Amino acid sequence: MAAFVGIMGVVIIAFLVNVLIAVFVWNPLSVGCIKYFIDCRYGNAEWKDILFVFRNNYVNVCVNIFLKQLFTFLWCLLLIVPGIVKAYEYMMVPYILAENPDMSREEVFALSKQMMKGNKWDAFVLDLSFIGWMILGALTLNIVNVLYTNPYRYLTSAELYHTLK
Repeated sequence: MAAFVGIMGVVIIAFLVNVLIAVFVWNPLSVGCIKYFIDCRYGNAEWKDILFVFRNNYVNVCVNIFLKQLFTFLWCLLLIVPGIVKAYEYMMVPYILAENPDMSREEVFALSKQMMKGNKWDAFVLDLSFIGWMILGALTLNIVNVLYTNPYRYLTSAELYHTLK
């Protein structure tokens, strides 16, 4: 019994460390990557864009991305379909934060909701168009995904953001 409790304690600590790393490192880095891909459109993208969040309102970005993920998770607990709808409603939150890291939570979520109003289905179909590439990537142990599919998807999503903006 003591071994089981010890193992469960290690699992819980590992889970909490994983969540903290995701919230405070990976989420800001993902917003930085989004900023890089947004700037690619204008031809002024620089590698330092990936780390811009750590210099510009880091806490606000961390909190907003965490809340986006939390709200989506809670909607998915209700039912899967409302969770998917809300995920697409909140889809533009990181893009908005990449350009405006100082915006409040209410403004960011309201703007994302406004941008995605009437466009959720189109964004879903756009995501479905990448299924063939994702399968090919899985067959190549994600080599195709890392080298081609993911940058292509991110640039496409950045262009969707510009179109909706």
